[in-house]
Amino acid sequence: MADRFLLLAMLHVVGLPGLALAQSSPVELKAEAAPPEPEVLTGRIERIEIQGNTRTKESIIVRALRMAPGDHLSAGDVGELKRRLMNLKLFTSVDVTTRAEGPGVALHVQVEERWTLLPIPIFSSSDGQWQAGLFAVESNLLGLNKMLVFGGLGGNRGGTLFTMFKDPGIAGSRWTGLVTLNASRTDRERRVNDVITDAFTDRRFDLSGTLGYQLTPELNVGAGLFSLTNKPLASAPGGAVPERGSVHGVTLMAEYLGQDFHFYFNEGLVARATYREGVRALGSARDLQQFSLSASYTLPVLGTHALTLTAAYSRTRGDPFLDAQLLGALTGSRGFTAATLWAETASTATLEYQVPLWSPRLATVTAHVFVDVGRVKWRDTLTRYATPGVGVRVYLRDVAVPAVGLEAVRDPESGDILPVVTVGFGF
Repeated sequence: MADRFLLLAMLHVVGLPGLALAQSSPVELKAEAAPPEPEVLTGRIERIEIQGNTRTKESIIVRALRMAPGDHLSAGDVGELKRRLMNLKLFTSVDVTTRAEGPGVALHVQVEERWTLLPIPIFSSSDGQWQAGLFAVESNLLGLNKMLVFGGLGGNRGGTLFTMFKDPGIAGSRWTGLVTLNASRTDRERRVNDVITDAFTDRRFDLSGTLGYQLTPELNVGAGLFSLTNKPLASAPGGAVPERGSVHGVTLMAEYLGQDFHFYFNEGLVARATYREGVRALGSARDLQQFSLSASYTLPVLGTHALTLTAAYSRTRGDPFLDAQLLGALTGSRGFTAATLWAETASTATLEYQVPLWSPRLATVTAHVFVDVGRVKWRDTLTRYATPGVGVRVYLRDVAVPAVGLEAVRDPESGDILPVVTVGFGF
């Protein structure tokens, strides 16, 4: 499971497309006089008109509005309708207007779509390790707001194939679905003070499926099944090798998505909790319990700045080698090389402040400062750290990828500066 979250949370990339430039900066845009808002007519909605959606199905937009002909429209509803559509993260802009229609009003929705099908080349290199690959990400599959991710990585430490399908509304209902598949053969290395202390070659096949239900527009809960098979090998002659085995069990999850999309930051609270446990009656050869809880809250500051607090707690009970959480190069543990900080129990927190620097027509460039703190325990080893860092990010306005960024982080053990190049995803 740790490998899956590593791939989803942070993909290393090289190469950025050229960005067209415009004439306005954030300060200049703020100084310009805003055009007068059109008058909002209220009353019974007689019809809903939607324009600009060349890929997104009209049913997806109507469902997100959560209003239909026959409902009453008040003056304060227009802003809320725009917020709901922007939170789909499928559109660059949304405009909602009204006009008189018979005894009531007609609701006119104009959208401008973002590009959602992305091939992402990947490359990373650190301390003699390198990997390269390609991922395809489609966040609006068939125009139905469904997500499909597929791709693979290969390098001098092994390779990984990963795919994921996420459906936020099965057949237009409140039922949701998530299926993930991870097949890999990789060399795992645990490091202390940049010295490899434990290592083995991990061969694994991890398949999981979860069926959820949207209790409210923000809260989703679900349950499912998973199957994990490990066939480890010694990475060096005479090296320790964990016992092979399979775990089959159940998964529980809860997800609260209470954030509003604001292009280069999402305002509000997001929280996730997952638990999975192997069940002997389902054929598990060994015990496994995994629990993770994370939350992030972003507060706008001075209008365009963003202050974010992120906290996470995770605990694993199983084989300390096979089931170790792999930290490093992730929010909360960016001062460590990817996947080299192993944990059975981990508590991390991050405080980050982000400032927009420049807004050309197709993107916004921001700078941020942060500090990651953590308490990580693996077997009889306890690691505490505080890691400051700085970075810049580029948010592409018309492309549904949250950010491309470069960060410089202090390694808490050696004091060296560790560069991290990433694409961030909010799955």
